[in-house]
Amino acid sequence: MAQGFQDIQRNKVNKEPGYKTLFEKVTARTGGEKKSYSWYRAAVLAEAGKYKKNFKKYVLDEKGDKGGHIEEQDINELRKFTVDGHLYMFEYMAKMRWLPYYDRFPLVYVIKSTKEEFWGANLHYLPVKKRILCVKKLMDGKIDIPKVCFHKYLHNHVKGLYIDLASEEWDTAILLPTEDFVKDVNGVKFPINKEEVWKETNEKYYDKITGHRLIKGYGTKQSREMSK
Repeated sequence: MAQGFQDIQRNKVNKEPGYKTLFEKVTARTGGEKKSYSWYRAAVLAEAGKYKKNFKKYVLDEKGDKGGHIEEQDINELRKFTVDGHLYMFEYMAKMRWLPYYDRFPLVYVIKSTKEEFWGANLHYLPVKKRILCVKKLMDGKIDIPKVCFHKYLHNHVKGLYIDLASEEWDTAILLPTEDFVKDVNGVKFPINKEEVWKETNEKYYDKITGHRLIKGYGTKQSREMSK
């Protein structure tokens, strides 16, 4: 079993899910019980196979979910901007001037956000089992993530909405195979092997940014609590 994986599981099955998002489908499979890493990863991959590399389907899922009654909805939210202390999925088109490659569908824990840009750690730069260790620390209120994972993102290069992931769904999110590293050459995208990216990260793994989490919200207590 991957070290610490059961520690980050917060499986709460919605007995009246209505429209089911991928996250609700995975949680429903658990029956509210903590599962092994191998079991959970197989369940996530089985559901994610229906989505391929189409991030818009994840957003449409959440939109469909919000159309139901409040008790039927998952706890994730769709946002137009980011705030500190939250974990987001989104689609991104990087400025390629200095980048050897980038991730088209980042999974970013945000540490600082302004109107124009934000800074955060893209957990896709880590192998899955090391993502678990980082998320466990985050749930304990601590940041302990390799520097190489941190990047600056421009809001006007994000395509569409952000999915603000409730901490109850972080276990599923870090297992989703949505990373898509590419190199852009004059508008032509060439795929970059994720194993090569992880190899580079592992070489710099112990050079980290550490500290205590600061969690902001969107004007409500619930919008802060969802990320704890």
